[in-house]
Amino acid sequence: MDRESLPDSEVVYTVAELAGSVRQGIDRLFPGPVSLTGELSNVKLSQPSGHYYFSIRDAVASLRGVMFRSAARSLSFQPAEGLKVLLRGRLSYYEARGEVQIVVDRMGPAGLGLFFQEFARVRDLLAKEGALSPERKRPIPVFPRKVALITSPQGAAVWDFLRICDQQNRLVPVVVIPARVQGFEAATDLLRAFSEVPHLPGVDVVVLTRGGGSAEDLMVYNREDVARAILACPVPVVTAIGHEVDVSVADLVADLRVATPTEAAKRVFFDGAQLMETAILSRRRILGAFSSRLREEQGRLRAFREGAGHLSRRISRLHLALVRGQEGLSQLIQGKVGRLSGDLRDLAGRLVHPSSQIIRQGRRLSERAGYLVRLFLARLSSERTAMLGFQHRLDRPDPIGVGILRERHARLKNGLALAMGNRLSREDRTFVILRSGLFSHDPGRPLASGFFLLSRPESGTLVTASNPPSVGDTLLGKTRHLSLSLKVIDVRAESEEKNGRNT
Repeated sequence: MDRESLPDSEVVYTVAELAGSVRQGIDRLFPGPVSLTGELSNVKLSQPSGHYYFSIRDAVASLRGVMFRSAARSLSFQPAEGLKVLLRGRLSYYEARGEVQIVVDRMGPAGLGLFFQEFARVRDLLAKEGALSPERKRPIPVFPRKVALITSPQGAAVWDFLRICDQQNRLVPVVVIPARVQGFEAATDLLRAFSEVPHLPGVDVVVLTRGGGSAEDLMVYNREDVARAILACPVPVVTAIGHEVDVSVADLVADLRVATPTEAAKRVFFDGAQLMETAILSRRRILGAFSSRLREEQGRLRAFREGAGHLSRRISRLHLALVRGQEGLSQLIQGKVGRLSGDLRDLAGRLVHPSSQIIRQGRRLSERAGYLVRLFLARLSSERTAMLGFQHRLDRPDPIGVGILRERHARLKNGLALAMGNRLSREDRTFVILRSGLFSHDPGRPLASGFFLLSRPESGTLVTASNPPSVGDTLLGKTRHLSLSLKVIDVRAESEEKNGRNT
């Protein structure tokens, strides 16, 4: 299509001309201020300008609105999401964006909006049933076998989620369950998607996510049937369907709520490379401890073997001494008996006539010889029994209990491996808790969100409530990507501003 194909009488406008005509038409239709009632949504306070940007809506339509800082100073309340208000302002056409908006100069509360009332109704109903209690929430598996992702396949959320999955751990499969994720028509798709989860084998966690959008797009997540579908899911559910300020009933009943699809993927998938590095370090520590314990046990075993050798040599010496003692005792007894026999013969030769004395001495000699024989036989029997005991111990295959020592060594080794495994599990859990705590207390997060840190450039001291600046001071304001040089023209305490408003 070109200009030659158009009728000669038809006027061709530029975008700026047509936008100017629209603005002029609005100014003619609404030349003065208009009053409007509705529910606030997408409320944002711009810093450091102090302007409020929002949408005012009802069940059918919505309109952009702005309240500049000069008018916002007269507010007696804090504009919030879902608040029903009565406002007065002037309609205008913002040509750069092609949007009709209302520039508000006065605003007052008029009650809670319908959308927020529905949110509060479902929230209070589920709270009475105990569905929002922290004890009901299930822990997210540390090592999931499979992840089910409920989202729109045409949105950017699915690609953000899969990108983090590819970076963290490619070994965990992801099953994408397509569903519409915004608007009231999405409720049917969400209920169908959650009904498919029990039929997916191996799924350990479900992630419900969507990209950014307005607060109106989140109303489907305040429905009671969607919330009960999340509660009935057999595995833990992670939601990433809004921003930090957008909380829905689905977020309250979910087992874990995060702000973005990227954060959801980081919480669900474990870092395979980091886990492998931790496992390697733990394996080295375990092997080092095991090697040290093994060397210690081997040293003790060598000491036992040396002691067994000393004991065996000692038993041999005792056996040899016993044999020699038996031989010496036998020779001693034989010698004693021989001498007594000789003495007896001498006495018998000298005492020929006193027969009675000879008979008496002979009887005593016989008793003495019998006693010595019995004593010798008893000593010989005890020594033979002791020798048989030593011989029995020497004949055993394991005289010093090496097998028992080996069994004890095996039990100690297994106990050491089990203790080190438990210690490794405790260290891993402690590491995850410390990492989460370190991330939540990161001092750079407020600066990344746009907050400024004020300091005095000469001394470098920070500006605090206990150390306020003075009029005329030059301050340095820093955020993560911006530095400003500021000059103080007025200093007022918060209590003074409140007193001024009440006056």
